[in-house]
Amino acid sequence: MKRNKKAISAIIGTAIALTIVFAIIIPLFLYMQSLQTLFMQEANRRLQYELERLNERLEVYTTICGGWGTSDLYVCVVVFNPGILSVSIPTIYIESYRYGLLVREGENGDWVIIPGQRRVITPEDLRLSFNPGIDDTVRVKFITLRGNSFVSKNIIGPRNLPYTLAILVKNMTVGYKYKVKVEIVGEYGCVSENITQTCQAFGTHELIPQTSLDRDALITFMVAPGNYTISIAVYDYMTGQLVSFYRTQPIEVLDDMVVRLDASLEVSQPEQIPLRLRPTISNYTVVVMKNDLETVDIPYAISLGNQSEPLRDVEIRIDVSLSGLNLGREFTPTKKISRILPGETYFDVLQITVEDDAGDDITKLGGSITYRIELIRAVTEISGKSYSDTSGFELPSIIGEITLCRVNPTKIEEQVYPLLLCETSIT
Repeated sequence: MKRNKKAISAIIGTAIALTIVFAIIIPLFLYMQSLQTLFMQEANRRLQYELERLNERLEVYTTICGGWGTSDLYVCVVVFNPGILSVSIPTIYIESYRYGLLVREGENGDWVIIPGQRRVITPEDLRLSFNPGIDDTVRVKFITLRGNSFVSKNIIGPRNLPYTLAILVKNMTVGYKYKVKVEIVGEYGCVSENITQTCQAFGTHELIPQTSLDRDALITFMVAPGNYTISIAVYDYMTGQLVSFYRTQPIEVLDDMVVRLDASLEVSQPEQIPLRLRPTISNYTVVVMKNDLETVDIPYAISLGNQSEPLRDVEIRIDVSLSGLNLGREFTPTKKISRILPGETYFDVLQITVEDDAGDDITKLGGSITYRIELIRAVTEISGKSYSDTSGFELPSIIGEITLCRVNPTKIEEQVYPLLLCETSIT
């Protein structure tokens, strides 16, 4: 009987131990697992939030949106989203020298700026205007829903415009009067002829050369962020008769800028936009092949002159022909630039991978790559005009040839020398 009681005690003890394990330890383990899962989910959400904060982008410019020539100049804000995320703005803070800190909230919800959008926060939203007779300056600050803050790149006031537009007039002639005029294009901007004048919708300067040495002159205007045209009218000094007239295409001013005007230009508006495609290497280049599979880099640049409006959807076509070589890897025959600003230059590299088809023939010459890079389309951002003919561009194409030479070890008087074998169409 005693032995049977001992066996029963052991069984009961084991059962109690198993009950403790299942009743306490396993639920505790499951609880710890659930805590870890919740922690990782929250950490991932926090990481995603921080990544979105880092990738949030806004360009903010304070400018004038109306009231030129009246007792009230209305303030507005131009916002551009160059990033990849939509930005929601619940609150706008306005720092005014006259009124102090002002807070504006959207009456119909947050202001949402989608990627690539340029939006104007209207005077009706800001509810702020300048009295030209009272000095005041304004800076705007945006607070986004993700917690970022973006401050306008400029401070603005009726007599405190942020940017200088310098105009260099060339090739003037004695006996004529030159009138240069800067005028707003679009719904926002402001111009003043000097720092003491209240800004207006346009500004003018007159130039009268006195001697033959007065061929060039530099004049300046103070401007707010906006789009402008610059015109130069030439009058006979004695009779006052208009001799010639020239107006530039709209120019976007978001910083200090210098524009050159040739006073000897004719009346007509230029048919070609100053979009230029330029090579950054010689049109005829020699490359030594180090391997049977060789990648050749062809760098080039696309630039837009200052006397233009911004362009969108600039398309480029690439044609390549090979001689004595095989194409080692396919390349994209077309490329697109989403947006290019006046005065901006876009650099790119065309990569062509070729394969030597010589095989075991050590006497075979190298090969050549003939390429043509051509502008085929562009759309003006402000007027919306589409250019699809190469005659509409100033420098629409580049043509070049790359000669690839093979290295053939040649033995001369028991000495081995590398001998270049090249094939080219150059004569």
